[in-house]
Amino acid sequence: MVKDISYRQGLRSKGFQVTVPTTGADQTLSLSGLAKQFEGILFSSTTAAAPGTVIDPAQLRISLIINNDVVIDDDVAYNYALSSNGSFSGGFPFFIPFPRRLTGQDTILLRVTNSSGATQILNTTVYYRNEI
Repeated sequence: MVKDISYRQGLRSKGFQVTVPTTGADQTLSLSGLAKQFEGILFSSTTAAAPGTVIDPAQLRISLIINNDVVIDDDVAYNYALSSNGSFSGGFPFFIPFPRRLTGQDTILLRVTNSSGATQILNTTVYYRNEI
């Protein structure tokens, strides 16, 4: 019900699964060309790409750059998740708001560094609107 109301109000979401090797990763977050407003971001979980690897979400650090505007600068990923261990424990419509106007031809870059010693997976959800 809540999702239906928010969808009719123009809120959209797109998910990304970012594989982060020990060397780090840059992931372009490509949204629809109709996207006019970046609303926010949520890191729903961090998991190990290597089975049996213990995960400490503080080992993944992120930077978010939207059209050359540094929105998040080298911060711990779990600060933008819903629980202190980096896992998803709440539900829609919780996200960390960073409202920014978009043109439909935007460059949204997520840079992730990994100090864990093993490849990690970072699940990312971006919330946006097609209208302002």
